[in-house]
Amino acid sequence: MRDPEFQDHPDLPLHIKEEGGKPKSNLWQRLSRGMEVVIYLLLLLSVYKLFGPELNRQEELTAEINRLTQVEAAKKKQVERLSQEHRLLKTDKDYLETVARDRLQLQRPGEYIFRIERE
Repeated sequence: MRDPEFQDHPDLPLHIKEEGGKPKSNLWQRLSRGMEVVIYLLLLLSVYKLFGPELNRQEELTAEINRLTQVEAAKKKQVERLSQEHRLLKTDKDYLETVARDRLQLQRPGEYIFRIERE
């Protein structure tokens, strides 16, 4: 049931205004706003503390992946070169002779080899 003495006045302002026309803010409203700011800052700090090390770890892992990719490419080139050399050693007699003479320092009878080493 409604109070018979209650009178609704929609034309009355809700806030008491100062001389400048701005509503008066009391101490509790200012403290409430300040606490909101503090809570948001603490929330951001906790998110940074939680995910910061993971982001650093992700950067380290990305750098490691790049380094390993370069190592893999170098090893693939080396495998390709060695497989080509293996194929040539098995099939090409002239290449086999050249490698044997160069690496094993072999020579034919009556042949003289002069080696020039560069610095």
